[in-house]
Amino acid sequence: MTLAEIRKASGGGKSRRLAIVCLLPLLLAACGGKAGESGGSGGTEKAAAGTESVSKGPVKLVFYSTAGWTPEAFNERFGDAMRKKFPQYEIEYIQSGKDMQLADLMVAGQQIDVFWQAVDVTIQQMQEYKLEYDMSPLIQKHGLDLSTLEKSSIDAIRALSDGKMYALPLVINTAALYYNKDLFDKMGVPYPKDNMTWDQIIELAKRMNRTDGGLQYFGLGTSVNHNFSLNPQSVPYVDRKTEKATILTDQKWKTIYEIMVEAYKTTGGTAKGPTQFVTDKNVAMTEGLANLFLNQDMTGLNWDMVTYPTYREAPGRAPQPYPTLFGITATSKFKDEAFQVLRHMLSEQEQLSLSERAIIPVLQKDSVMKAFGTKSKYPDKNYQSILNRKFSPMPDKTKYDSKAQSIYNKYVSPVAKGELDMNSAFRKIDEEMNAMIAAEKGK
Repeated sequence: MTLAEIRKASGGGKSRRLAIVCLLPLLLAACGGKAGESGGSGGTEKAAAGTESVSKGPVKLVFYSTAGWTPEAFNERFGDAMRKKFPQYEIEYIQSGKDMQLADLMVAGQQIDVFWQAVDVTIQQMQEYKLEYDMSPLIQKHGLDLSTLEKSSIDAIRALSDGKMYALPLVINTAALYYNKDLFDKMGVPYPKDNMTWDQIIELAKRMNRTDGGLQYFGLGTSVNHNFSLNPQSVPYVDRKTEKATILTDQKWKTIYEIMVEAYKTTGGTAKGPTQFVTDKNVAMTEGLANLFLNQDMTGLNWDMVTYPTYREAPGRAPQPYPTLFGITATSKFKDEAFQVLRHMLSEQEQLSLSERAIIPVLQKDSVMKAFGTKSKYPDKNYQSILNRKFSPMPDKTKYDSKAQSIYNKYVSPVAKGELDMNSAFRKIDEEMNAMIAAEKGK
């Protein structure tokens, strides 16, 4: 049955979800094992014995993500290295898009061996479709030393996996601050420096928010999603124990929100950010992810970066890490083979190659960390500003975080424009969070 035929038969919405639920037991049975068991090609007995599995016939490993990466981007970052090391395996990547959402693929019975996404999405989406699988036996069997990997990323995975290991981090992202040298030169204002506070950056942004020669220039672009999620004060959206929003109970949110409101005021109360910084070239500074220059063409921009600003209440603290997680699915027939591939991507060889290209490595080895950015296509940038401080710990993650993020974010602009006071905004956030959490529990 084709994907189109299945969608036509199910009609989408609740019917499609029902079809997925009905199909999952069949898929799990066909692939040998339930979520969380060490089934698949290795099996619990083989894992305990430490023997290698032997695949019968060709091995095809299918990677899928809801991140929407192009095949070219996946291959450049991961796929080419995987194929070079394991030419005997067929590595396939499925790009999400129209008719290729996770729900579509699950209804169609599409093989997915490895699901990957950001830390705040991966395990939650795997659990939604009962794809989670505890990789702990494979980690032990193949001798992967988790203590060599970035600690807070491993801790976050364990927390999200209820003490198990439903995924592994292969690379890390974080927040960074970029600035346009040409605009600062034009305005005669000194460049931002490493180790500045948010208060200092806001004051600098106010000086850059002006009209010159009939053109409007803006001070500080923002990426609110990442500012809130990666804040150095490590504030969670939801208290994991009580499953209640923290907006009214944790005073740190007031400081975080005040900074974002002030930043918005330097861009007219609008959400200027990394995209406008790169394409419009009229934003003096922007916060954004540390891989902005990897995903956008910044060759026509005279830019550099400095350490992410610190809060006066948390001096010297860097933002949190934002790891990309790869999880072997419960339905994979080739769990051992998939783990071998992931294990190789965590080897010193591959982590060094990633680091040299200014992709933040997970392997915490001096030689790997010191090589960061040395072979980037953008030479002479302040890349060590990303790594010269230890990441702040990630707070407890919950299954509500992705939906919580949009609720917390949407009131920044109204407050910055004076349409709503902050206390009222916080009460609205709390009310919407309570409703969202109750709805999620009722599913």
